[in-house]
Amino acid sequence: MFEKYDYMENVELKNYSTMKVGGLAKFMVFPRTHLELKELFEIIKQENLRWFILGNGSNVLFDDEGFDGVVVNLKHFDRVVKSGESVRVGAGVNFFALNIKLKSLGLGGLEWSYGIPGTLGGLLVMNGGCYGHEICEFVEEVTVFDSGKVKRLKKSDIKFEYRHSDLNQYIILSAKLKLKADLPENINQKMTENFTKKKNAQPYELPSLGSVFKLVHKNDEIIYPAKLIDNLGLKGVKIGGAEISQKHAGFIVNTGEATSEDIIKLIEYVECKLLEIGVKPEREIIILK
Repeated sequence: MFEKYDYMENVELKNYSTMKVGGLAKFMVFPRTHLELKELFEIIKQENLRWFILGNGSNVLFDDEGFDGVVVNLKHFDRVVKSGESVRVGAGVNFFALNIKLKSLGLGGLEWSYGIPGTLGGLLVMNGGCYGHEICEFVEEVTVFDSGKVKRLKKSDIKFEYRHSDLNQYIILSAKLKLKADLPENINQKMTENFTKKKNAQPYELPSLGSVFKLVHKNDEIIYPAKLIDNLGLKGVKIGGAEISQKHAGFIVNTGEATSEDIIKLIEYVECKLLEIGVKPEREIIILK
């Protein structure tokens, strides 16, 4: 069915997740162009197959039972092209690679994102960010795939909110980002400082999906779930191989042999504890079954 494309069958999803958890996907296809993407979705529609778009798997918890459908992996959408102080970036480019490339191009502004394990497409969909920045600040336009057609959306056409955008109705192909010229050594210094800060505060040494919960906005107050979880004394609580990180209470880590069931049970346990003190958290991660 997918023989003409770059594809695999019965793929271990744990190898495509930063949590290192997940069963088998029936198919994983790696389209190289938007034309292949169009053909691929024609097949998916004809065969009535389930599908899911995958970037770096840094925000998705795959089920132990796997995924009986097509995982569309956008790793080949990896071009980075400079145009003045702007750059067009493919949706499949991860932020480690992007920052290193931008440093060589002498373009600054995204140093805060160095150390984020996701891809541009994933960060745009969730309007991800850290250290006072969100990716939407830098967007000029986004190229998307929509019902078989390629469209270019200006920033004014897109609704960005905290950890959300309406880009989730499309498949993102690339984005044009507005940056600023800077010396590579200055960019490198900022990248190093931000990455060191992340490593010191977050459990980089163990598999995770980053922050499990979004910040809670309640009555003009910003509530940090991680701080509440810490105050409740829940750091180090384990279910099976899943543990609330002892380094950062907002993270759940895989201590070795965690299953998706372990992780989901631990998430639900934390949610119950937060509800007991009047806080209803919203998950930042996606659970794919």
